[in-house]
Amino acid sequence: MSLFKNVCKVIFSLSFIAALPQQQVAAAESVAVGTASFYAERFHGRRTASGERYNMHGMTAATGRAHYPLGTLVRVTNLSNQRSVELRVNDRGPLPRGRILDVSKRAATELGFLQAGLARVKVEVLDWGGA
Repeated sequence: MSLFKNVCKVIFSLSFIAALPQQQVAAAESVAVGTASFYAERFHGRRTASGERYNMHGMTAATGRAHYPLGTLVRVTNLSNQRSVELRVNDRGPLPRGRILDVSKRAATELGFLQAGLARVKVEVLDWGGA
């Protein structure tokens, strides 16, 4: 009987979580640490998942993580030099394993990792997008 009650509690909890808005479910993960890379210049002008064209001079990012909806505003901090920028998520991609963001060329320049190509970053959600 105890096992049955535990299973019922789990099912109820999961159904409750599924009914919550994505912002509330992901709130526990509003800060993440991982590796960021930047978009290659060859993507400049191509359509993003949001429908807008990628601008390597803009302050945008792509995420492979579904819990950053399009339109989400994030603060990205390079952990090696403490430089930070605010970016808007406007694209999704398949990102290589271990990467949490692809940032625009301008963002990589401002974060100080354009030459290295990769950086260990902290990503903080400032405002959850709704797309």
